[in-house]
Amino acid sequence: MHIKKITTSIFATTFALGLITVNFFNHFYAEKALHKDAEQLLYQFHDAMLEAHEILESLPEPDAFKCSEADIKTLAMMAFEHPAVRLIGVLHDQEQHCASENVHIDLTDYHQRTLNTDKHVLNDELSLATVTHGDEHLDLLMVRSHDNSRYFASINPFMVNYLTEFACMDCLEYDFVISGLPKLEFKSKRISEPSYIEYTANRMEGDVKVTLSVRGTKEFYTYYQELSWISTVIFSLFIASLIALLSFKLLTIRQSMDRIIKDAIKYKEFTPFYQPIVDSRTDEVVGVEMLARWVHKDGAVVPAYQFIPFSEDTGLIVDITEQLIKKMAKDIKTLKWDQSEKFVSINIVPDHFKDRDLYLLLDGLMSRYEIAPSTISLEITERMKIDNLPQARGCLNEFYNKGIDLKLDDAGTGYGGFSYIQELGISTLKIDKMFVDTINSNDLKSSVLDAIISFAKSSNLKMIAEGVEHQHQVEYLKERDVFMIQGYIYAKPMPIEQLQKWLQKRG
Repeated sequence: MHIKKITTSIFATTFALGLITVNFFNHFYAEKALHKDAEQLLYQFHDAMLEAHEILESLPEPDAFKCSEADIKTLAMMAFEHPAVRLIGVLHDQEQHCASENVHIDLTDYHQRTLNTDKHVLNDELSLATVTHGDEHLDLLMVRSHDNSRYFASINPFMVNYLTEFACMDCLEYDFVISGLPKLEFKSKRISEPSYIEYTANRMEGDVKVTLSVRGTKEFYTYYQELSWISTVIFSLFIASLIALLSFKLLTIRQSMDRIIKDAIKYKEFTPFYQPIVDSRTDEVVGVEMLARWVHKDGAVVPAYQFIPFSEDTGLIVDITEQLIKKMAKDIKTLKWDQSEKFVSINIVPDHFKDRDLYLLLDGLMSRYEIAPSTISLEITERMKIDNLPQARGCLNEFYNKGIDLKLDDAGTGYGGFSYIQELGISTLKIDKMFVDTINSNDLKSSVLDAIISFAKSSNLKMIAEGVEHQHQVEYLKERDVFMIQGYIYAKPMPIEQLQKWLQKRG
């Protein structure tokens, strides 16, 4: 029931956050629509220019065009086959000779604008001009010049109605400006309401700059707003459902993992494995590190990485450690190390510093099994953060007074650094495998290894190198006075029975 409530809250929160983004979607959709409309109009103009150019270039020289019936029919057919061009004509000596249809325009004004020195020139032969109809409608013409004769093609005006066919009527307008002197400007029908959203696009046609400004009313914006509400709701439902489902699965897995580990603790399935630490000078075993392994009833072993991180996050590692320590005390007696100089290192976490339970447990076991305190050693990893160092030191003092020391595991890889060494009373640094692996390599971390060794020497700290797998690593460390070696070069972690056999073989 608890998981269902959390999942429901996650779904509701995610869905609400999705709906809050509706304004973003509104603007996004409307701006994208306006951008698309403007670009479509520019491409329409570009296509019209290409069609007009194609037609004019396909005709013979203007002064050779005789305007026979067949020629006029050809012009009419060209205009019919090219929707972007509605009129094609030819001029001789500034007088209209013929066209694809009757032209009701002021040719005098047309001639003057065409021959004006400020005309819009596309290349040596092509130019743009305008002509005004009797109804003051402005037409854009492309002109091909040759001596005293010219072809002209009238380019159809643009329409935006089809762009808003499903959105609204008369809710979008444009201004189409061709730069130059004089400035050529075409405008669509004006919208009656104030502009609510706008977009401007530019394009170069040869050396001529074309600018298109599109404006939409509140009605245009509202159409896309309604769309975005629908899209936002659908999107929010999808994301909220997905996140809620993933959360449910993760929470279920965590709950299942929590229950499974607690059952494993209950049935005492956590078993200590031991990895030997060897003095490379004498080849003698000086101690072991106790490592947690989860051994099922059928003998299957669960690797530490599959349960340690979760156990540390949930605090279950404290109960696991307690179970391991109780078994370790018996193993020390089995190995007959209870009064020897050899040690067993126990990994602890910051949660162990919150009370005296670990100290009381060890103190009771040492008394019960008559184990010398020097046989027990604690290891704290630098990768885990200790929030209150003075409190931790106060807790550790009891161990120190008893004769139990503290080692710093994973030195140089995490939070603690030198502050742990200074504040916690560390006796030994354990050099992490990541630095050992850099020996005789070009890895930049190799300099860190030497720095750690140098610091440990200057601070009178003991050193143990972890993860050692090759003899050349042993030799490199020995040359730098690092003699305590832990790694596969000697042995893998093993249960007590295998450790006994391994020790017996070494004599």
